[in-house]
Amino acid sequence: MRTVYALFVGIDDYPGAPLCGCVNDVRAAEKWLRGRTGPQPRVRTLYDARATRAAVLKGLEEHLGRSGPGDTALLWFSGHGSQSPTSDPGEATGWSQALVCHDSLAPGGQPVLQDTELGAHLDRVAARGTHVVAVLDCCHSGGATRENADGAAGPAGAAVRGVPWQSWWHTGSRESGGAGPEPGRHVLLAACRPQELAHEKVIDGRTRGLFSHALLSALDGLGPTTTYGELHALAHARVRVSGHVQHPELRGPEDGGFLSGEPVPASPFLLRHTASGWEVNCGAAHGLRSAGAEFTLSGDGDPGERTVVVREVRTESALVDPVDWQPTAEDEQVAHAVTPSAMAFPPAVVTLSGEPVAVRLVAEAVEAVPALALEPDGPPAAEGVLRLHVEAGDGRARVSGGAGHPVPDLPLESPADAAGVTDCLAHIARWHHIRDLANPDPLLSSLVRITVEETPVGSLRHSADGEIVCAYTPGGSEPQVRVGIHNSSGRDLWAVLLDLTDGYASSPHLFEGEFIGDGRVGWARRGQPVWMRLPPGRSKVRGAFTRDWLKVIVAEEELNLAPFRLPAWSSAAPSGARLSPAPAGGGGLLRVIGASVKDGRDAGRRDAGGPAFGAARWGTAQVVVRTEV
Repeated sequence: MRTVYALFVGIDDYPGAPLCGCVNDVRAAEKWLRGRTGPQPRVRTLYDARATRAAVLKGLEEHLGRSGPGDTALLWFSGHGSQSPTSDPGEATGWSQALVCHDSLAPGGQPVLQDTELGAHLDRVAARGTHVVAVLDCCHSGGATRENADGAAGPAGAAVRGVPWQSWWHTGSRESGGAGPEPGRHVLLAACRPQELAHEKVIDGRTRGLFSHALLSALDGLGPTTTYGELHALAHARVRVSGHVQHPELRGPEDGGFLSGEPVPASPFLLRHTASGWEVNCGAAHGLRSAGAEFTLSGDGDPGERTVVVREVRTESALVDPVDWQPTAEDEQVAHAVTPSAMAFPPAVVTLSGEPVAVRLVAEAVEAVPALALEPDGPPAAEGVLRLHVEAGDGRARVSGGAGHPVPDLPLESPADAAGVTDCLAHIARWHHIRDLANPDPLLSSLVRITVEETPVGSLRHSADGEIVCAYTPGGSEPQVRVGIHNSSGRDLWAVLLDLTDGYASSPHLFEGEFIGDGRVGWARRGQPVWMRLPPGRSKVRGAFTRDWLKVIVAEEELNLAPFRLPAWSSAAPSGARLSPAPAGGGGLLRVIGASVKDGRDAGRRDAGGPAFGAARWGTAQVVVRTEV
C-alpha cells in the first residue's frame, strides 16, 4: 500500500523577523496526517533553529528520497518566503522566489532555498515514480518551486510571512539544484500567487497561517478522497473570506486525488460559499456566455432540487443563486462538484436601418422579445454576441447577419408583419444557440470526434480554413460520404448527430440517439452513405454551394431531442422561436440535463433534459461540410 513520507518544516524563531503561527501549522498538519487510515506515515519534523538550509536539503534528499514507486512524498513548509529581481528569461514575472531557512537571516548566513533548486529536488523524487506534493505557506509561494512586486497590506490583525531579499542570498547560479527537471513533476499547493504576500493571524485563540488553516479545514470537510481541484477551490474561498489580498494557487492536475495523484472522475467545476455569496469556478474564460445558465450538483439524488442559476458572469467564476433549495450551514463548509446543466446565451443584438416608420415598427416588436436586443447607444456589443441587421423600407424587411444562407425578404406593412420579422430573427438566434452549444467542461468534448469519409461518388478535400469540401461529380450526381462518431472516452456514451443546415434548420435524422461503446464508432444512417446536396430551390450551377454543420452531442445518459429539432426558416410556417422562454439574462437557454422548478414551470419540464436522477456529464464536437458544384 501507499506509504507517505512527510517532511514538515515550521519556522517561527527567525533572527530579527519572528513569526508566531508556523510551528502551529505544521503540527496541525502532522496531526491530520497521522489521523488518516492506512499505513502509518514516515515523518520528519524541522522546527525553528533545526530548520537550517542544510537540514532542509538533507530532509529532501534522504527522507523524501527514501520513497519509491507508488509512495507519496509530502513537503509542508510554513515560514518566510522572499523574492528578488532576475534577468533570467525563463522568469516571466522578472522575479525569482525562494524559501527562507532559519540560518538564512543572520548576516553572513546561508543562502535561501531558491525556486529552481527546490523544484529540481522535488522532481528528482517524482521521477522515480513517487507522487510528490509541496504545500508552501509563505509569501511568494506560488513561484517557490518553479523551473523557470510586493503585495498589498493584509487583513486587519494579520502578519505577513515574507522578508526583503538579502544580498548574501544570491548563489550565483539559477541552476544550483542540478541538471534540470526530470520527467516526473510535483504538485504545488501554494498560499498565494508569486507576487503576493501570505498572512497569519489569530484564529480560535491560536496564531495560524490563513492558508494552512483553510487547507486543513477543507480536508476535514471534504474527506480523504478529495481531489486537488476540490481542495484548492474550498481553501481558496476560505482564505478569500479572511482577506481578499491572498490568492492560493494550485499547480498540478485538478482531478488528481490528494496524496495519491490518481485521477478521480469528477466535474472540474465546484460550487462554494465565498464572501460574495455562492460561486462556481466557471466564468467567461471557460466559455460561460450569459447570466441564466444553470449548474446541477453532481451525484445528487434529485437534481431538480439541487440546481443553481447564474446571476453574474465574471472572468474566472460566476456568482449563482440556489433554485428552490436552501443550503445548510454544513453546505457552506464544503465544495460541491457541479456540472453545467443549462447553457444561456446573451440576446442577439439587432441593428436597424431604412425608413423611420418601418424601423419604428420593427423596433417595437424587437423590444417585446427577450431573445433580441436593439443595438444600445455607446460601445458596440461584446465580442462573440450574435449581431443581426434589418433593413426596412418599401413594405419589405431584409434580414442579414446570420451564418446561414440569406433568407428571402419579408413583408413589413403592419405590426403583425413586424412580429413575423422578429420571429425570423429569434429563429436565427435559436439556430445559433444550437450550433454554438458547448460545455465549459472539455472532458467528453475532447474524447469524441466526427469523421467524414469519401465514397466512390463525388470528391472530398479539406480547405485551408478547416472546412470539409464535397463536390458534385462532373456528371452532376450528388456527392456521398460516410460520417462516423468516434468514442475514445473509456465509457459508453449516448450520442446524437445533428445536421444544422444553412437554411437555419436542425435535425437529428442522421443519428437519432443511441449509445456508442468505448473505442467504437457510431455510423450515421447505420453506415449507409449520406447524400450531400444543395437544398431545393438552389440552382446547380458552377460555384453554387451550401453548408452543413454536423454536430454531435454526447452524454452519459439519454437526452431529449425536442429542443434540437428546428425546421428550416419559412415565412409560411414560422417557428414561434420568439415566444420561447428566456433565461434571467435574456437571450436563450438550452437545458441539457436535469430539471428545476422555476418561474412557475413544471418540475418535469426540461429542454434537452436527461434522467431525473444524477447529473450526467456531456460534451460536443462539430465539423463544417461545404457542398459545392
